[in-house]
Amino acid sequence: MTESIKDYRVISAEKKLQQQSRIPKEWLLPDSYLGTANLMDVPLTCGVLSNEECNITSNFDATALLDKLKAGEWSAEQVTVAFCKRAAVAHQLTNCLTEIFFDEAIQRARELDRERQLNTDKDLRPFHGLPISLKDSFQVSGHDTSTGLACFVNEPAEEHSGMAAMLVDLGAVLYCKTNLPQIIMSGDTDNNVFGRTLNPRNTSLTAGGSTGGEGALLALRGSIVGVGTDIAGSIRIPAVCNRLYGFRPSVGIVPHSGVRDLTVPGTDGVRSTAGPLVTSIRDAALFLKTIMQMETWKYDSAAVSVPWTNLRPTQKVRIGLVLDEGIYTPSPPVRRGLNMAAELLQQSENIKVVPITLPSIQEIYSDTIKYFTLLGGQHYYELFDRTGEPEIPSLKAIGLLSMPGTDLRGFFDLNVRRQAAARQFQQLFHGKNLDAILMPPAPHTALPHDQWTSATYTGLWNYLDYPAVVIPVDTVCKSDLADDISNAKYGAEDARLYSLYTGPEDYKDAPICIQLVGYHHADEKLTHTAALVDSIINGKA
Repeated sequence: MTESIKDYRVISAEKKLQQQSRIPKEWLLPDSYLGTANLMDVPLTCGVLSNEECNITSNFDATALLDKLKAGEWSAEQVTVAFCKRAAVAHQLTNCLTEIFFDEAIQRARELDRERQLNTDKDLRPFHGLPISLKDSFQVSGHDTSTGLACFVNEPAEEHSGMAAMLVDLGAVLYCKTNLPQIIMSGDTDNNVFGRTLNPRNTSLTAGGSTGGEGALLALRGSIVGVGTDIAGSIRIPAVCNRLYGFRPSVGIVPHSGVRDLTVPGTDGVRSTAGPLVTSIRDAALFLKTIMQMETWKYDSAAVSVPWTNLRPTQKVRIGLVLDEGIYTPSPPVRRGLNMAAELLQQSENIKVVPITLPSIQEIYSDTIKYFTLLGGQHYYELFDRTGEPEIPSLKAIGLLSMPGTDLRGFFDLNVRRQAAARQFQQLFHGKNLDAILMPPAPHTALPHDQWTSATYTGLWNYLDYPAVVIPVDTVCKSDLADDISNAKYGAEDARLYSLYTGPEDYKDAPICIQLVGYHHADEKLTHTAALVDSIINGKA
């Protein structure tokens, strides 16, 4: 007899009750804090955190906080409790969490403090006492990896994913997992189990996806290091929406085993990669350096063990400037942000900005989508049917599940075209002697809910497996007026997307970001180039 599976609505209600029970009553917020457009100040004014806890969670990036922990200024328990409290507040405001295990985290922090007291002559582990949040798709032993699908609820993992295991060995404290879209393939974090995650800077705009729960959590500083995955922009899009630094490493650099990846099992097309969402570029470098100095093959059989070599930064950097990717025209605030960044870089004696035009990527983007839908929508609909759940609006807007599948010959043809594109972009990168490419991460800022339907600006680099990082540069201001739709250069779909920008009032507080792209497996070099670019644009070392 086939086992009866509950309806997704029942599963969702039970899961949300479980979530609620894991937040201490003294950390709960009154309803009066909900419904505000900009939620950024609430963690500091709601009274849940003490002044010291506000200081711990507000005023340091991970690099600085680790210095404080290693100096003994705060204990691991103090820091962990502070971030658990702030994560609880962030969740109540934005619905950003899935799995909550604050009690386990605090106990882990106490053990780290005892370990330190008993081994005063030993060096502390690299991430000693640092709370790190994880996207829901990473397995954490004893907790669900539901990935926003009701059929995977109440199936706790029996072991850590490679990333979680490595972070524990490095001394980090794991305390929560974060929300993502249904099937992890949408630019809007929403699903039928946990619901929608809100953007705390402007709740009428998307928090991005698929690592959108991390984006909202970090924006409210309920975390300062979050680990996500990126298969078409899933780290970089939330970075854009939440004014964060998001780094997409080359595939295999960061352990990915034990991640629930919902592409068709057994296929090996465009692959997901794990990477950080952080509040500073030096934290992205710290994260990658620490991981790459470990024996990553011990945590992931498919790891690509590219070592961190303490490469000396290049004295003169050549950056290729791409104004658009030839499919979608950047909106007025995005153009302003890119032009501002380019002008600042051109004034630096250490940087040569070289205008370039990308080869046509229309077929590349079409092929990227085909890699995700080798069986059409069949694989995903089978997962939905187990609990009767419907397709969420943002996924329906993309049209991903209505794409036709392909046969084995079609799969081979995809691979042949991909190899040709890789050679073409290699010639572009090395023919121009580029250290990096500067371009928008999207043709728009964060959009209203369920409107983020394309990932051409980010997905290109997943297809080619080039590392890429998003760097915040500004926010939408009063001068960013909407202009005539005739400025959209590439046809009807471009015009439709372009028309979504209706002016600064509707997009109040929306971040403006740039994207910097490096060459395949040159991840360490990209961190140096990004640090230089960030120091020039944002005045940060």
